[in-house]
Formats: sequence, structure tokens, C-alpha cells
Amino acid sequence: MNKIKFTKSLCIRIIAILLVILLAVVMFIIGKQHKIYFDNKDWGPYKAYQFVEVSVDKQDSVELAKRDRDVFTVVAQGHTIHIDAMGDEKDVKIHIPLFMRDVLINIPALMNGESQDQWMEEFIVQTVTPSSADETVVTDETAGLLGD
Repeated sequence: MNKIKFTKSLCIRIIAILLVILLAVVMFIIGKQHKIYFDNKDWGPYKAYQFVEVSVDKQDSVELAKRDRDVFTVVAQGHTIHIDAMGDEKDVKIHIPLFMRDVLINIPALMNGESQDQWMEEFIVQTVTPSSADETVVTDETAGLLGD
């Protein structure tokens, strides 16, 4: 059985490989892109605000009317949210869980002091596929010749 000789060049190669793996893990954590959706809709006993101004991490703010939704695209896990709801201002620091890609934040619940698990949830895009029963298929060859 051959023994592995730990030469200087082998040690440098092992260290280089470990550094590349470490860099990949760090870049995965800090470079992950997220979308933060903001809802200004009624939530339980809390009513939606007429107008709300929202900004994330010093980005340009957006105004949301009642029953409105908007999105911010951000990079990294930690963010600072600034909300101005008709004179009632609040700054909130959030941390998006590592394997949660997009989050939905309900503004009335956040502004009324609910816990983070109440006003922030994972946003999952739902796709709807039309059923084949809804389609009308014309099988008559003369259908195009006759008027509708």
C-alpha cells in the first residue's frame, strides 16, 4: 500500500481547495437574492392603511394604497425596513431564513406589534393550469367556412 507523502505542494493544494469551498459557502450565504413582498391588506382585526410608504435598506421608497402589494429585490439575509403609515413610522430589522427565497410581509400586522412569525411568511407563487374541460375544440372541417 502506497503512503501519501505530505509535501509542500500537496499541502498548498489542499489549503487552496478548502479556501475555495469556504468562499463558496460564504458567497452562498451573503449573496443570496430575495424578494420581499409587502401587503397593505386587512389582516384579522387590523385594517389596511389608506396609504403607506415603505423602503428597504435605503432603496427608493414605494407608496402602497389600500389592498395593494409591491416587491423589493434584495441581496443578503438581514435587512432594515422603514414604514411610514400615515404619520406612524416604524423601523424594523428582519432576518430572512437561509432557505426561504421570497417573503410576504403584512404591514397592518407589523405596525400593530404582532410577532414576526405573524406578519412574515414565505411567499409561494401559485400557478394555475387551465383544465381541458374549459376548452372548446372544433372538430368540424367546415367550421371555418361558416360565419360565427
